[in-house]
Amino acid sequence: DVDAVSLLRREILASPRPVTLIPTAPLTNIALLLRTHPEVTGNIERIVFMGGAVGAGNATAVAEFNVWHDPEAAAVLLTAGVPITMYGLDVFRRVIVPAEDVRRLRESTEPGANLAGRLLAHRDPVTSEENPAGGLGDAGAVCSVADPAGLTTHRLPVEVNLAPGPARGQTVVDRRPRPGEAELHGEAREQPLVDVALDIEVERYVKLYLSTVENAGAFGV
Repeated sequence: DVDAVSLLRREILASPRPVTLIPTAPLTNIALLLRTHPEVTGNIERIVFMGGAVGAGNATAVAEFNVWHDPEAAAVLLTAGVPITMYGLDVFRRVIVPAEDVRRLRESTEPGANLAGRLLAHRDPVTSEENPAGGLGDAGAVCSVADPAGLTTHRLPVEVNLAPGPARGQTVVDRRPRPGEAELHGEAREQPLVDVALDIEVERYVKLYLSTVENAGAFGV
């Protein structure tokens, strides 16, 4: 009965405990929420967003799609004053559901598991109809909130490139062990610190996802 931003505001403020947001798409609505209703930050525990990349991008050579689609929104998110975790392409691409598990889900008579199997079969990397391994995708970010011990993060300065050109939308992650020439010559800018995902326990999250999907029917989900 309301727009997305109003819905987010209503539910966050009504929550009896601080909320963790897990945006898995371009961040336009989240940025609008934070700019229009900054009072919500008082009841946001943290934001774990699927987006960005330390290494190569996918929308461009250096930019990940969700951030590239609305870089200004991502910049607003990073400077919102709440704890941020970046679940980027560096870990996103690694969580692959093996072909035998995808096949088992596709053969399930439980509708939810069957749907999950068919969707996974169409997620990168798709190999063949006979060997349909599939990427877990955005669900990995949700797994990392449910079971944070499987994700290795480093707290690093991150900024979004907003300039026109081939680097627009790049999440520039500063992994240098010491200050560089820019800092020595007084040209450094203050950058927000973000918990950047750099490593992941693939099998752990695959098992978590599969057990959740395959048991969902037992709970009427």
